Amino acid sequence: MDEFGLIDGIVDVLGDATSGLGVVIGPGDDAAVVTVPQGHELVVSTDTLVAGRHYPERSQPDVIGYRSVAVATSDLAAMGAAPGCVVVALTAQQLDENWVRGFAGGVRAAAQDFGLAVVGGNLARGPQSVTVTAHGHLPRGSAISRAGAQPGDTVHVTGELGGAGLALADHERLRACSLDSLGKHEPEHRFWKPTPRFAVGMGLRGIASACLDISDGLTSDLEHLCRASDVACEVDLPRLRTFSSCLPQAAASAGDDYELAFTAAPQHAPALRHLATKCGVAITPIGTVSAANPDDRCRVCWMEAGVRLQLRRGFAHF
Repeated sequence: MDEFGLIDGIVDVLGDATSGLGVVIGPGDDAAVVTVPQGHELVVSTDTLVAGRHYPERSQPDVIGYRSVAVATSDLAAMGAAPGCVVVALTAQQLDENWVRGFAGGVRAAAQDFGLAVVGGNLARGPQSVTVTAHGHLPRGSAISRAGAQPGDTVHVTGELGGAGLALADHERLRACSLDSLGKHEPEHRFWKPTPRFAVGMGLRGIASACLDISDGLTSDLEHLCRASDVACEVDLPRLRTFSSCLPQAAASAGDDYELAFTAAPQHAPALRHLATKCGVAITPIGTVSAANPDDRCRVCWMEAGVRLQLRRGFAHF
């Protein structure tokens, strides 16, 4: 099947996932046209997942499609944005109709789960990779950045960490997974179907002083937050919620969980407990923000029973 036949097949599988609130022109034209609610700002993020680097080569197409959308849109949630739309670009050496339809099915499932419209994309020949550009929106001036943490704030983490890291220990098992085969409480589910925390992120507007999603591992991502905010923090490792059978030190360094790490003033604790109940997501206080010492090589101090720990850093591309 030629390129245009494959594109027609993708659009056919996507079905009503190509339309939604704010979509004026969807797939099929030179570009998409979307609107943003009055008084809102556009939030945009792009992520590329490369086969053999971000997921095992020869994995099933539907889980690749789902994960690609979830990973890209998690950045929107970290900013406090509401979901809008995505554009998906797929590069591969060879494509057949069944593989493409499976991939498109995974993209559609993610779009439906997260309330997104798929408004366009691209096909190209080359080493397999998927690039997703995600668009969201939020009321003007309400975006949560990495740069607002203040001394005295409390550090929080949503959900549990470490499940995706456990899944990465067995690439053969990951390759065999499809959306239908994933058990909700298995580590493979955490890897292939991470959940962007949109409801929590939107609820953190006006509460969180800084926020980011945990993609590279909490040990690395907290460093990013502290440096962006020019602060330091101390974290009590045993307070970290971990996926079943994952040790806290491993969970802190593992990436691919796509939970949120954020800071907030202590007086917001009751509001955060209410938000956790409302969203059905654990929100756990794990540490405290302090003033930065410019001479410190590391901004995050990990503690256990009064002893300072040296933890492994998370994922790095270069």
